[in-house]
Amino acid sequence: MLKQSLKRSWLPALVTTVFVTVGTGCGDECVDQFDCRDKGSAPAGQAWTCNADNKCELRKLNIPPEEDAGTDVDAGTDAGTTTTASEQIAAFLAAPAGALATPQPVSGAFVTFIKPEVAGSSSTEASGFFLQAEANGPAMFVRGSASTTAVAVGDLVTLNVTEKEIVSGLNVAKTVTDLTVESKNNDVSGLKADISGVSSFEDAGTTGVYESRLVTVSGKLETGVSSGSAFTAFPLITTGEQSPSPLRLRVPTTLSTDLDLVLGCDVAVPAGIVWRFNAQPQVSVFAPEQLTITSCPAPSALAATATSSTQVRMTFDRRIAPASITAAATQFTFDNGLQAQSATVNGKDVLVTTTEQTAGAQYTVQVSGVTDTQGKAIVTPNSTQFQGFSLLAVHGGRVVLTGTGFTGATAVTIGGTAQTFTVDSDTQITVTNVPDTTPVGASQPVEITTPAGAVSAGALPVAHLVINELDADTPGTDVLEFVEISTGVPNLSVSGFSLVMFNGSNDQSYLAVDISGKADANGLLLVGNAGVTPTPAVTFANETLQNGADAVGIYQAPASAFPNGTVPSTTNLIDTLVYDTADADDTGLLDALLGTGPERVQIDETGTSGGSAANSIQRCGTARKDGRVFSRVAAPTPGAVNACQ
Repeated sequence: MLKQSLKRSWLPALVTTVFVTVGTGCGDECVDQFDCRDKGSAPAGQAWTCNADNKCELRKLNIPPEEDAGTDVDAGTDAGTTTTASEQIAAFLAAPAGALATPQPVSGAFVTFIKPEVAGSSSTEASGFFLQAEANGPAMFVRGSASTTAVAVGDLVTLNVTEKEIVSGLNVAKTVTDLTVESKNNDVSGLKADISGVSSFEDAGTTGVYESRLVTVSGKLETGVSSGSAFTAFPLITTGEQSPSPLRLRVPTTLSTDLDLVLGCDVAVPAGIVWRFNAQPQVSVFAPEQLTITSCPAPSALAATATSSTQVRMTFDRRIAPASITAAATQFTFDNGLQAQSATVNGKDVLVTTTEQTAGAQYTVQVSGVTDTQGKAIVTPNSTQFQGFSLLAVHGGRVVLTGTGFTGATAVTIGGTAQTFTVDSDTQITVTNVPDTTPVGASQPVEITTPAGAVSAGALPVAHLVINELDADTPGTDVLEFVEISTGVPNLSVSGFSLVMFNGSNDQSYLAVDISGKADANGLLLVGNAGVTPTPAVTFANETLQNGADAVGIYQAPASAFPNGTVPSTTNLIDTLVYDTADADDTGLLDALLGTGPERVQIDETGTSGGSAANSIQRCGTARKDGRVFSRVAAPTPGAVNACQ
C-alpha cells in the first residue's frame, strides 16, 4: 500500500553536471522532466529537462574527461570511469570533519527531504536538506545555513562542500559553495527504501548504510521517551526488528502530542528520512501529513481529581473527542448521590461539573460512551475514585476564598497570619502566596477585613507540603522506587497538586502524576511503585524513577500541565529535590529549580555506606526548595518519620 509507482522516477546512476545550452523556444510547460518526453530523443550528449521556469529545454551533459590508467600507449587499460553523484556523496561521507583541503563536488543529486526548524530544539538540530542520487544510496545532509540558495524537494542540484562536521555520528555539510538548482519538480519517490524488513539496525554499520536516506517504514510504537530538546523518540517494532527495537521513530514533541502517539499505535511513514544519534537510527518526520496512524489503543480512565466543590477533572490516557460527549449525566455516573451536569474536553482531560460534593467523601465515577479522537470507545479501566473537594492552603501556594461583600477588602489572615491577596470580585479573593509562617493544622481560621469590618470566613486546613524522602535506586530491579511527601497534617486529604519528574539527560520532564489521596497518621503520602510498603496513594510503573542526576518537584497544577518534554521552572513550584547516584552536578536542573544561592545543592543517594541501592535521601529540615535540608542518606523508611536526631 505504501509502495508508489516508479514509472515517473529518474534514478540516474551516471548523472553529471549539466548546463543550459539552448531553450526550446516552444513555451511548453512542464512539471518534471517526464513531461518533456513528447519532444522526442535528445541529441547525443544532451537531455530534455524541466527548468526552474517549468519550461522544457535541452541541457548539455558535461562529461568529465576519462581517467587514464597510466599507460604510455593505450593498451585497452583506460579506466573509462566517470565520477557519479553517488560516488561523490560517498567521498563526502568518508572525508574527515573540518575544512576540506579540496572542495568536494556533488554533481546531479536530488533534494529528497527538507528538515525544518523545530521550536525549542538545540543547536545540533540544524534545519537543512538531504541529497541522494540513487535508490541504494548513499545520501547526505546539508545544513540550511550552508548556502543562501533556496531548494525544494525534487530539485536536481550541484554544489561543492567546503566544510564538514560530524554531529553525533551524522555527516553534515556545514558550508557549501556554487549551489545551483539544475532542474525542479523531479519525482524522487523511486529513491525510497522500504526498511520495514531490515533486521540489523542494532549494528552501527547498518545505521551508516541508511544514514540520511529517504525511506518508508511501518510498525508498532513502543513507549516514547524524550530525544533531545523538543523531540520524542518511539522504538518502532517492524517485521524486521522485534521488541526491544533499536529502530526509532523520532518526531517533534508537539507533533507527538497533537497526534496522540502512544505505546501500541500502528503507524506508517510514507516518506521519511533517517537521522541518527551515534549508532541509533531515527526515522524522522515533522508534519502530520508525513505520518499515517493506522490504529491506536482504546482510551481508558487514569485518574479523577476534585478541583472545586462542583468540578471533577478526569484524566484519560488518550485525547478525548469533544463530539463524543453528548449526555454528561449518563456518560459520567457517580455514587453517593453525586451527579454530573455538564462536561468540557481539554485534550486528555475532561472537566465534569457536578452537584455539590461532600468535603473529603470518597466517590467513584464510571465513564461510558466516550471515544478518543481516533473514534475508539473507552475500555476498562473506565472507572476511578476521588475524594470530595476540600479547600487547602499550602505554604508557598495560592488559595481561592469565596463569599460575598469582598469589594474593598483591606486584609486577609489565615491562622492569624497576614496574607498577600487580590480581590478578584465581590465574591472571590485569591491569596497569592501563603507564607511559611502561617500555622499548619487541619483547621485554621480565616478572617477578612472589608469596609464593613473584620468578618470570619470560616476555616481551612494549612499544610507544609514538601518532599520528605526519595528512593530512586533500589536493590536489583527497581521495583521499590518511591517519593514520600509530607503534609504536616495527619490524615489530610490532598488534591490539586502534582509530582513532576525531570530527566538530567536533557533537563526535561519525563513523567507527571497528580498527588491525590489521604495522608496517613504521620501526615505522609507515598507516590511510588505498587510493591512499596505501605501501599502508595499514587502509583507509577516499576523502573520509572530515574537514578540521576535528575530532579522531582511538587507543583500546584495538574499533571496534565506537564507533558513529557516540559522544561523545569519555578512557576507554581512548591518544593523540589535535585539528586544523583554518584553523578556530577546537573547545572541545568539546579539553575532552573534552585537558583544560585546556598540552597542550590544536589544530593547523592550513594551516602557513606551501602551504596545508592541500599539508601534513600531523607529530609531533616523544614525549608522548602532548599537542597541543604536533605542531610540524611540512610536505609529507606517509607511511611515512617525520618530519624534525624
